[in-house]
Amino acid sequence: MQPGGTAIGARLVELAAWLSVAFVGPLLLTHAIGWDGTRLVATLQSLTPYVLLAIVPIAGVACWRGRDLLAVVASVIGVGGLLLASPLVFAPSQARPGDDAVGLRVASANLFYENTSVAALATELADHDIDVVVFNEYTAEHQRILLAHPLAARFPHRVERDGLNAGGIAVWSKVPLDERGRPATVNYSLDLVVSGPDGDVRLVGVHPPTPVFDFDGWRRDLDLIGDVATGGDTPTLIVGDFNASYWHPPFRRLLRRGFVDAHMAAGHGFATSWPTNRRLPAFVQLDHALTGNGLVSTDVTDVELPGSDHRGFIVTVAPAR
Repeated sequence: MQPGGTAIGARLVELAAWLSVAFVGPLLLTHAIGWDGTRLVATLQSLTPYVLLAIVPIAGVACWRGRDLLAVVASVIGVGGLLLASPLVFAPSQARPGDDAVGLRVASANLFYENTSVAALATELADHDIDVVVFNEYTAEHQRILLAHPLAARFPHRVERDGLNAGGIAVWSKVPLDERGRPATVNYSLDLVVSGPDGDVRLVGVHPPTPVFDFDGWRRDLDLIGDVATGGDTPTLIVGDFNASYWHPPFRRLLRRGFVDAHMAAGHGFATSWPTNRRLPAFVQLDHALTGNGLVSTDVTDVELPGSDHRGFIVTVAPAR
């Protein structure tokens, strides 16, 4: 009975391996053709780096066990995954900042609309040297708490759009802000000019909806953000919770419009920012700073945000030479 049982077990393992390949292969194909056609596909795409990891032992064991076809198929998928991930491993090139550049330090903070520790979050931000803060999920209650906090005195220039639940956004700044317009996105977005120490910087604060709840709005907003941010020649920074990661084709299309992700440029392409309020560790980077039109990032540092379900960051940007 033992040999027969061993043979059945081996067949079941091989079947499981083929099923894994049959799942990962089509998922990788959606990346190859740039397709994000359904909310389920978009959700699964965020898990791409983790499912790709399963291919490595499958290819190795299949090769060792002489399962040539399985080994070849798994290896091809693995190589395709490596090519897809290469921009996360090899930092995209950027121009050098100007020799005399001071740099503008911008924080991104998703408050989380259910956050009851906003005062503690403000205290955390106060411990950092920041010129501008972009708040996502900015509610009227958050506004009340933040305006009563000593942090508010540091940022006298403010443009705020408080909203229900996750829809609000605000930009607080130590230096003057000039509002350019109001992009027609699902959640509020802000299109501002910041009078930075190295000259004007166009700041586009964003928060597209999640593809799980508004898939069409999510895709439309990511395209619209690109349309808005590429209009003009002022050094440009797009900041916020994009509800999208590098593993989503619409986000990669946005990068191909001439923008560089600050985490990727700093060699932190595999950083994660969500979720931070659950037992499982954060597994996807939804919060980004994208530079374009002659603006470059020189540093990015992740920041823990009390009570939020996101990790924030502080990015330093300056005009290129």
